Amino acid sequence: MSGVGVSLKTEMRSKSWPASAEDRRGEADLKSVFLHPGEIYASLEPANITILLGSCVAVCLFNERLSVGGATHYLLPTPGSEGLASPRYGDVAIRRLLEELHQLGSRNQDLRASVFGGASMLQAFRSGSSGLIGNKNVELALEALARESISIERRDTGGVESRKITMRTDTGAISLKLIGN
Repeated sequence: MSGVGVSLKTEMRSKSWPASAEDRRGEADLKSVFLHPGEIYASLEPANITILLGSCVAVCLFNERLSVGGATHYLLPTPGSEGLASPRYGDVAIRRLLEELHQLGSRNQDLRASVFGGASMLQAFRSGSSGLIGNKNVELALEALARESISIERRDTGGVESRKITMRTDTGAISLKLIGN
């Protein structure tokens, strides 16, 4: 490609929910987990979970009483007619994340949720917002958490920018970076 240049300008804005000095201590020693679409992670072992999102949604759950948390990263709200029970779908992913946290001793009344993602990434799909896959992914998360009586403490959804989420599973501390062109 001689003579043709492409330049991309990426802008990043950050937001962090408060973490004490104690929360940040030992970061280098923590297990690092990158969640791909269709994956779930929950463990008693402290870890930093990183998730990159576009129209996908991440649901992060934290139990302060037990100092345990987890997250899921899903692509689509429901499987539709295929009927495949995969965590690539929000209804399956959230249910499985709850099952894993219940096995670790959590009860729904102790869990606090954060919901991220659901952006409209392609210009061609930005008209008629009610049909956007990102909006449908967010709606499913909100409905599932309401059905389980889990309160949502943090939410950053919609828009047109990608997001990078990092969650510390033993403190619930979350950082968010918006990534736009």
